[in-house]
Parts: sequence; structure tokens; C-alpha cells
Amino acid sequence: SPQEIKDLRQSAEVYRNGSCAAAVGMMLYAGIRPHEVARLTWAQVDLRERAIYILPQHSKTGGARRVTIHKPLLRILRTHRRANGEKICPPDWLHHWRELRKAAGWNSPAHPWPQDALRHTFASYHLSHFRSYAELQVEIGHRDATLLRTRYVDQRPVVNAEAFWN
Repeated sequence: SPQEIKDLRQSAEVYRNGSCAAAVGMMLYAGIRPHEVARLTWAQVDLRERAIYILPQHSKTGGARRVTIHKPLLRILRTHRRANGEKICPPDWLHHWRELRKAAGWNSPAHPWPQDALRHTFASYHLSHFRSYAELQVEIGHRDATLLRTRYVDQRPVVNAEAFWN
């Protein structure tokens, strides 16, 4: 929900002085998987071209892709930018990712974290706003649109997609 997104973003901004904010932004606004973002360095982020380059050895499927940096992610990355050689994520990233989610109210038995929640959020909001399976397929790195067409056909839960992208 928009409130859950807001809570997670706010938690990322304060958790460990914002050291995880860029990674959370990339997962939420670019659909990059947690394990992929853990492998990224700032050298793969081009703010001028507004692109993140996922190398084949860093992707889940072994395919390279260019991911667009949209407005909300651009703001996050400009705020948290570090030197080119530095990793996007802090050391022990997966531990920090679990703790950050807990700080945002997730990971309890009553409120478990859904698998690939931010990737699915990205895909749902992207499809709702940009209305293009083909564009989403390229951004998310799928070979074809079959999975997207079966998983994201019901757009009713997506609320105010325009606000998400601004």
C-alpha cells in the first residue's frame, strides 16, 4: 500500500544513516532483486544517462540489462551517492535488509514480508502507469511477457500510480 511504501522509505532513510536507502530505492523504483542490488557498485549507476547497468554475472538469470532511473529513484540516488568503486549496499546487506524491514513494521508473524514484494510493487505500478508490457519486460529482464501477463493482470490494488512515480 502507499502507506507501507512510505514507511519502508522512511525507515531506509534513518536506518544506519541512510546506508540502505539507495538499495531500497533501486528495488522499489527499478525492480532490482535484493541479491542483484547487493552485487552492484556505484560504477554501474549513470545518473546523467539515468540508467543502472546490471551485468550478466550480477543478474539472477545471467542476462545483462539496462534499467531506467525514474524521478523518485533519481532523487534518492543523488542524495545517497558514493564513490564509483563502492558497493551500493553496506556489508552484511541481507542482515540489514531484514532489520530495516522489521523497523518498518514487517517480518512479524502477523505481518510477514511477501517474497519479491518490491519487485512486484515496481512491476504493478510500472504497468499501471506506463501501460506497456513490452517496456516492463525489458526493465525487469524477462525473456517474454508471459509471466507479466499472468501475474499482473489485476491492477485494482494499485493506488495512485502517478504519485508513486512522482
